[in-house]
Amino acid sequence: MPSITITFGEMTPIDLLKPMGDDDDGPRCPVATQDEDVNEENMQEAIEEYRYRDPADDGGFRATEVCGNCASYNQTENILECIGDESGDVGYCQSIKFVCSKNMTCDKWVSGDPITDEMFESDGDVF
Repeated sequence: MPSITITFGEMTPIDLLKPMGDDDDGPRCPVATQDEDVNEENMQEAIEEYRYRDPADDGGFRATEVCGNCASYNQTENILECIGDESGDVGYCQSIKFVCSKNMTCDKWVSGDPITDEMFESDGDVF
């Protein structure tokens, strides 16, 4: 199946039409979901460069703009397995490459639905 790479401004390209799959050793996982130091470094970038923050601390915050409903927020089964969290409170930010809380926000928020397994149920077509 062909895949399409999409970029948003200076964002690192992501492959939205090809869900992460399994290899012989289990699911393929982004480095930041497996290496706490990489995740922490990327989270620091999110805080410093994109104001990753608790929306309660932001006077101009809109309740509709949280990580949990950002188009870069990945909550596919494979990603959640990589993260090792079953609470549903965290996902993987495809833009900044770190594990983030669904209740936080940042300046890289992208309009659209989060990335979920349901997006891939119709032959991988998310559009």
